[in-house]
Amino acid sequence: MKTTVCHKGGCYATALPGLHFCEAHKELEATWGKRPAPKRGKSTAWHHLYASARWKRESRAFLEEYPDCVLCGQPAKVVDHITPHRGDEALFWDRGNWQPLCWKHHSAKTLAENDFFREGGRGVKNISQPADDQRAPSFVRTCKKTGRG
Repeated sequence: MKTTVCHKGGCYATALPGLHFCEAHKELEATWGKRPAPKRGKSTAWHHLYASARWKRESRAFLEEYPDCVLCGQPAKVVDHITPHRGDEALFWDRGNWQPLCWKHHSAKTLAENDFFREGGRGVKNISQPADDQRAPSFVRTCKKTGRG
């Protein structure tokens, strides 16, 4: 039988015959090849709203009515909630709280809202809200860079 090196990072001991780990790390064999369940964080509480037939129908109709990203004018792919609903169904279904965004702008906004970049990080801010405006952004906002909205 071919011998292999232990799969534990930094360990160069010979693995036990037929296993992926050495004697010191053999307890890791039980989890070898099994990926942990992905962590969705806080959104799991309201993920069912996005999976509903009503959301799919209404968001599709909204994008047909407003096909361009409000920030860059590219084709919109996502209906974004201007003010994060955090599970509040009234705010989730409020069309006045929706805006069409392209993938790029929706991803950047979502990362900023979820505190992905903390103080001292890369400094990404809520891209649909000017730095001097503390209110939730309005549905139609003119992008300072492109002049489009």
